[in-house]
Amino acid sequence: MIAKIIPIKSVRKSNYSALIQYLTDPQDKSERISQIKVSNCYSDDLTAGLLEIQNTQEMNTRARSDKTCHLVLSFPEGERLSLSDLNTIEERFCDALGFNGHQRISVIHDDTNNLHMHIAINKIHPRTLTIHNPYYDFIKVAKLCEQIEQEYGLTTVNHETVS
Repeated sequence: MIAKIIPIKSVRKSNYSALIQYLTDPQDKSERISQIKVSNCYSDDLTAGLLEIQNTQEMNTRARSDKTCHLVLSFPEGERLSLSDLNTIEERFCDALGFNGHQRISVIHDDTNNLHMHIAINKIHPRTLTIHNPYYDFIKVAKLCEQIEQEYGLTTVNHETVS
């Protein structure tokens, strides 16, 4: 499996709402999205969760860096896991990066040969309203990928642990 944190493409900060709109757009495909999951919000409803996350981000006026972490988990062609396993893997990545308790919206796309999951994480903690920027995230992500490949019998991929 490949896990990658997607950096913002411009100097401006990311727009959480625009990211979720893109991730949840069916793009005229009948089976693009397998699951949309809202975590650590008061509601499991997508619209309510999105508003809550945006409000949380707006309450932090001190942070100068991007307030959103966009993580993509991609599996080799033909490898499929159950939604339960995918949800467990999502939780493990968020915990490994220090985002335990942070609000997030996850979208599983099943419209290509490679099953993949997008995780849009609010870097602003909902209770403390402080930003979390993980250090050496690429090393943590690579090590966890290797563990998950072994545990779930997935194809082994060479993971770069050097930036």
